Amino acid sequence: MRTFFSAMVMLFALTAGAEAGEVWLTMDQVRPYKLNAPAENIAVGNPAIADVTVQDNQNLLLFGKSPGLTNIYIFNESGETIENMIIRVRSPNSDMLTFYRGAERTTYNCASNCEPTVTVGDAPEVFQSLTTQVQKKFDQAKNAAGSN
Repeated sequence: MRTFFSAMVMLFALTAGAEAGEVWLTMDQVRPYKLNAPAENIAVGNPAIADVTVQDNQNLLLFGKSPGLTNIYIFNESGETIENMIIRVRSPNSDMLTFYRGAERTTYNCASNCEPTVTVGDAPEVFQSLTTQVQKKFDQAKNAAGSN
């Protein structure tokens, strides 16, 4: 019980320095974000969902990679938390469907018919299969244009 209490006090101390603010991002889009204080270190909970590009110590670019929920902790040079952002990433439209099979994920665009679409974080086999199909179509078009 004492260990549990100590862990709870420590957790409270770590999070007391900054409140968690919620930021909504759209998949495959960048959003500028300005910090109120200079940052020294940044930790992204799940970089497959969202990521950060640092422009300088107070200006960030937040990038939504795939639908989901994660968080980003930002620390000052003393190691204190200056911000804890809850990041929610949404699909660019309601026509996207994400199918999970264990730890592997496949994303479909269902605008007219549901077809697999390449999305960061999907299973490697899906990326390879779609990339091969795109390359074959490109080669067919190039060969057809060259034969005329």
